[in-house]
Amino acid sequence: MIKSRKESRRWIKRVWQHKMFYFFMLPGLIWFFIFSYVPLYGIQVAFRDYTFSGGFTGSPWAGLKYFQQFFNYYQSGDIIRNTVVISLLKLLIGFPMPIILALLLNEVRKIRFKKTIQTLSYLPYFVSWIVVVTLMQRLLTPYGGPVNELLGAFGADPIQFLNNPTWFYQIIVGSEIWKNIGWNSIIFMAAIAGIDQQLYEAAKIDGAGRYRQMWHVTLPGIRNVAIILFILAVGNLMSAGYEQLLLLNGPATASIGSVLDVHAINSGIREGRLSYAAAVGLFQSVIGLILILTVNRIARKISDVSLF
Repeated sequence: MIKSRKESRRWIKRVWQHKMFYFFMLPGLIWFFIFSYVPLYGIQVAFRDYTFSGGFTGSPWAGLKYFQQFFNYYQSGDIIRNTVVISLLKLLIGFPMPIILALLLNEVRKIRFKKTIQTLSYLPYFVSWIVVVTLMQRLLTPYGGPVNELLGAFGADPIQFLNNPTWFYQIIVGSEIWKNIGWNSIIFMAAIAGIDQQLYEAAKIDGAGRYRQMWHVTLPGIRNVAIILFILAVGNLMSAGYEQLLLLNGPATASIGSVLDVHAINSGIREGRLSYAAAVGLFQSVIGLILILTVNRIARKISDVSLF
């Protein structure tokens, strides 16, 4: 008992010594508590026949009724498959791109050029998907769009890029990379900046050129950060992106473009089936949690790097 009191006093003393750091953490902790932990109370909506008049506790209990409705829905298998396929494409193709951009920017020696490229690559992140899709429609339309005009100059026929199953995955993945590559590269640039410069000097003494320095010093230096971000990215495998798919998916691409995010929002907001939408969202979250735990365990065994 005395030992535990001494430890608690030491802990309080340590916290007080570093109070400014905890003060800066406080807004983030409050944000997570309000927007991430308090809403967990609403999970019960997925297990109730929710009505606005009954509320969370007054609505009758429904058990697994809405989960059964989703899995019995004739398109549920296609929706899950589409979500996994699109998310996997974004993960396998899109995840390495910020790393490559960070490595390339690290090799640029002209500071002004480097900052210009960084700024241009960051800007699309702050543009909403509505603006991005509108811009794509103007650029890719076969009726006077500059891309098809350029193809026509080389004798090619106009191509219907949007709402075309042949080009759907390329458009989805390409626009995702273009919009987020600069922002996602920031953390890798920070990790590269934290690498001990003496390692580069030692590599130069051993005769390593810039490519070998990149391969043997830079990449191992950011490996742990890349693994952590990959684990987090795998947790979003059941979330393909609501806004992007809602705007880019059309009748011609519905068979390969209908995903869980859009299905849940449409069911909840357009159709008013709040309990059904909550069940679909909870299904996504549970699968995401299982994926994170699984990949985290594998990463810990293989590389000794993990989230927890």
